[in-house]
Amino acid sequence: MIKKKWGRKNRRLNEPFFVRARRRMVRSLKAAFVVLVLPVSALSLWTAYRELTTTRLLAINTVEVSGLKRVSKNDVMALAGIYEGQNLLSFKPGSAESGLRKNPWIKYTKVSRLIPDTVSIELKERIPAALVKLEAMYVMDEDGVIFKEFTNSDNLDLPVVTGLTSEMMKQDEYAAQRGLLDLIRVLNTRAGFNSRGVSEIHMDTAYGFSIYTLNEGVKVDLGRDAFEEKLAVFERIMASRGGRLNGVEAMRITGAREAIVRLGSNVL
Repeated sequence: MIKKKWGRKNRRLNEPFFVRARRRMVRSLKAAFVVLVLPVSALSLWTAYRELTTTRLLAINTVEVSGLKRVSKNDVMALAGIYEGQNLLSFKPGSAESGLRKNPWIKYTKVSRLIPDTVSIELKERIPAALVKLEAMYVMDEDGVIFKEFTNSDNLDLPVVTGLTSEMMKQDEYAAQRGLLDLIRVLNTRAGFNSRGVSEIHMDTAYGFSIYTLNEGVKVDLGRDAFEEKLAVFERIMASRGGRLNGVEAMRITGAREAIVRLGSNVL
């Protein structure tokens, strides 16, 4: 006798009707939850978010700004887009930082929100090191970045760099610019003769750097290196002449103990 071979029986077909009905009801309720409850929840969340970003309870009352020297707090407020009574959560720190970077004096900024009513702004301003004469006069910072055109309102009394060209900067003459920064750094940190006594720093790709004294306009050739030692020699020469350079036309300092002084034609 041949037995019929049947597939595996579906046990759910043998379940009582009320069990199958309950299962269908559960699935229907889950679908209804997705269709009805989730949109309502999303709407509630949006309503809550809108309330939080508009409530006066989170109004900005304090703006803390650190690092200000040249830039005024009013300028910071305007560039950051902060206004009185603005909701703290609607204020965007990233947008504020982008606005602050439009001011050329601002090198770095970090903006933070402090619940419930404070905005903190940390600034680092550029430190001007010299004026650079190109097609116009520009301001260079201590890192060698030429960051803005000079105006009288900048109120800067700094040496003027000549001999640096736009072509040199495009070609990234790193060695020449590094030497310039080294010389400026030495002049700015010396206790004796320093940048306050210098009117001009001239760059020459062949011979190196020269400075012109502020009072007598004497040209002093310093070459490419050992600036501290050579300026010490220059100080000794000045001391030997009573602190004055009257009658000196120019000098070239070639080492820590060597200098060539050229006198004017009217000096006996």
